[in-house]
Order: sequence, then C-alpha cells, then structure tokens
Amino acid sequence: MMFRGALVRLAAQYFVLLVLILGCFDLIVYVTVSQALQAKADKDLETAVTQAMSNVTVSGDTVSVNPQPLLTPSLADVFVRVLDFKGQEVSQPRAELKKLFNNPSLSAPIGAANAGQPGQTQVSSGSELYMVDTRPIVSKSHKVIGVLQVAQPISWVGDALSRLVRQLVLASAIGIVLGALASLLMATRSIRPIGRAFQRQREFVADASHELRTPLTLIRTNVEAWLRRSNGTSRAYAKSIVDEVEQLNRIVGDLTTLALADARQLHLDPRPMELNELVKGLIVQATPMAEARGVQLRPDLNGGVRVDADLGRVRQLLLILIDNALMHTPSGGEVSVGVLRHNGRAHVRVTDTGEGIPSADLPHIFERFYRADKARTRESGGTGLGLAIAKWIVDAHKGEIGVRSVEGKGTEVDVSLPALD
Repeated sequence: MMFRGALVRLAAQYFVLLVLILGCFDLIVYVTVSQALQAKADKDLETAVTQAMSNVTVSGDTVSVNPQPLLTPSLADVFVRVLDFKGQEVSQPRAELKKLFNNPSLSAPIGAANAGQPGQTQVSSGSELYMVDTRPIVSKSHKVIGVLQVAQPISWVGDALSRLVRQLVLASAIGIVLGALASLLMATRSIRPIGRAFQRQREFVADASHELRTPLTLIRTNVEAWLRRSNGTSRAYAKSIVDEVEQLNRIVGDLTTLALADARQLHLDPRPMELNELVKGLIVQATPMAEARGVQLRPDLNGGVRVDADLGRVRQLLLILIDNALMHTPSGGEVSVGVLRHNGRAHVRVTDTGEGIPSADLPHIFERFYRADKARTRESGGTGLGLAIAKWIVDAHKGEIGVRSVEGKGTEVDVSLPALD
C-alpha cells in the first residue's frame, strides 16, 4: 500500500490522542470520586463525634456518660471511648473496643488531647482500617477533664476506590480496543482522498511520459537531420535544440521510472554480483567526463564484496551518485568510489571534495525535483530526479543510503546493501 506508513502514523496519532483523553477522564473520575468518598467519611465521623459528645455529661471536673447508647443504631459500626483525666475508662468497654483502642499508636493523640490538642489517626484492627478522632473534653472552666475517642471504619473507602479502578481499567481497555479500530477507520478515510489524488497523478505522469516519447523522438530525428545539413549559426541553433530534447528525454525517462516504481510495476532481477568489478567498469566509463571537468576519479577497493542484486539497477544507482559527485566537484578536486564490507553489509561510498550540501537541504535531497543549488539547475543538466531514483533502488534492495556533508569541504554518500557470505 502506497501510504501504509502515513496511514499507520495517522492512526497512531489518533490512538495516542484517545489514550490521553481516556487517561485524563479516568484520572478526573478517580480524583472526584475519591474526594467525594473522603468527604462523606469525614462527615460521618464528625456526625458520630457530635452525637457522642452530646451524650457526655460534664459536672465540675468529673466526666460521665448517659446510660443510653452513645450513638444511634445507624452508627453501630462506630466505636466510642471516653476517658477521664486519669486515663480511666468512663464508657462501658466492648471486647473489640479494647482491642482497637489499645493500639500503641493512639498513646500520642491521647497525650495531645490532654494538652488540649484534637487530632485524627489511622489505625488498623484485624482486617479493618479505622480513622480515630481524639479530642479533649473540657469543663466550663476550660480545663481538660477527659478525652473522647471515636473510631470509624474507613476500609470501605479503599474498597470502593479499588472497585472503581477495576471498572475504569475494564472500561478503558474496551474503549482503547474500540478506539484503535475507530482510529484506523478514521485514518483510512482521511488518507483515501490523498491516495486517489496520488493515483491520478501517477497515472497522469505515466501517460504523459509515454505520450511524450514519440514526439520527442521525432523532434530529435528531424533536428539531427537538420544539424547534418546546416552550418554556422543554424548549426548552433540545431545543436542547442538537440541538447534540450536530450534533457527532456532524460526527464521523461526518469519520470517513467518513478511512475512504474510507484505502481510497483518495476521488478528486480537479483543475481550474485561482484561490486568491485562493477565499480572498476564504471570508473573506466566515467573517467572521460571526470577528465573533461578536471576532476580526479579513483577507485578505493577493499577485497571482494558480493551482493545479490539487480545488476542494471545497481549500475544505474552508482552512475547517478558518481555523476552527482562529478557535477558538484570543481576542477582540481577529487571523487573516490570505495567498496568495503562491514558487519555483514556491503558498503559503496562515493566521496567528493566539492562544495558540500547545506545542512538545511540534507533532509530533502531525496525528494523529487528538489535541488540544493537552484542556481545551477540549467548548467548542470540534471533533472532533479536522480537521487529520488537512487533512493528507490536502494529501498527496493532492502538497503540503506545516507549522506554526510560539510559545506565547502565535500560530501560522502554511503550505500549499504546486504552482503553475500
């Protein structure tokens, strides 16, 4: 699928957004419910303290409790203890009451209450967790004459929050699965118009390239016939036309190659081949052009390196890179083509001492029709499609291509292909 990568990225963005929304929603629900439950527990405890205190009688420096229950039946699970100023039990203790209030962690709050400071402490008794409110009992003369302790179970708060978390996790998991499907569906629908537009563009390029070949061939044939019969100014005009037609033919050829590659109609014919031998032949072929430009072209070979590749396409790839290097290397410069094997990969490195590529242009050099040096568009004779074709050839061979460049010092293009043992 042409836009599989874009589809996956778009679906992933939708999915991440959904996960963030669900995460924020779960957090808000958890915090809100937690605060509500805690507020209810605090209110219930305050109600119990108020009821218990209303049943405590203060007479001078003596504290006592009314004979009726300290709390209403609705607060039957809340425990109350009343101590006098000597620390003696005033209320009738129950067995579970003793076990709970004998917890050593309650000694400090009792001491603080005797000093007039109320406080709350969490203690556990068995499997239950309690919040114990400890506050002083004060006489009319503002003297502390006892201590009231009210213990309310709060394990239900944690249990309720645990159930809430399980429900939120389950709901979020279902939401994430459904969201993933929805994200893929939305991404597919979003990308479909782009795919159709690209398909129409690709068909147009393929059709236009095919239709242009015949008239260009006829123009070139007629102009070459004119060139053979002309002289002087007419010959110069004819030569200029031939050069322009040749440039158009290269553009049409490159466009045809890319259109067929996009349509997956170009098939490789991989066979074992020796890279060193290929590079030697290309150096011989490109040497006249290098000499005409005053550039030294040399091989840098390191032992035999074999790959399983399409000879014609790899040859085209290396010619593009060598031609690019020669084109951007001034007279007196050097271009080397190196072959080596490293970590099970075959590397071909084309290095030049040319003007280099600005760092801002490096991410774009494999884009179609992109030119780092737009001022040299006409004089170089390039189509702006060579590196795009080179990238396709490398990708089709499951290879990698990278570029390192220092402006004003030169460029190195490294092609990495799987090597044969």
